[in-house]
Amino acid sequence: MSESNELATGWIQQLELSDSVRRYFLAMDEFDWDTASKYIADQITLDAGSLAEPPREVSRADYIDALKARNGGYLTTLHLNAGHVVDIDGDSARVRANFFGAHGVGPDEADNYFAYGVYDIAMVKQQNTWKISRIAIKPVRIHGGLPHDIAARAAARYRA
Repeated sequence: MSESNELATGWIQQLELSDSVRRYFLAMDEFDWDTASKYIADQITLDAGSLAEPPREVSRADYIDALKARNGGYLTTLHLNAGHVVDIDGDSARVRANFFGAHGVGPDEADNYFAYGVYDIAMVKQQNTWKISRIAIKPVRIHGGLPHDIAARAAARYRA
């Protein structure tokens, strides 16, 4: 393969990786769990620090069930992620991006929290498609209402 073909292939893979990450978060914000699931590997680990349960590897089905229970009760969410830095090593990759996230259960400031920081996402190629195998959320700052209180309200709303 020529050097220009290798460069083009690398750029295409970087675009595919970024596209998969953006589509996952957009599907999550649209509460489209079936589409979000398409971008999750057979096994995945979520490391959200103090914002979620301790990290552990789970199946795609268990992850999506937990994602619905955790995020399905919000009235609104927004998971912006920009400036993807993509590193590829064969059939595995790492995507890092700055994020701004919003989670709301009502109209007042105390009903919402906003966070910004860095996503560090591991991806693997499965069935010839890039899938997310690990999401690390590293908040730098959180504003608004108390995340655990708002999350508990969202979870109660989802269960209702």
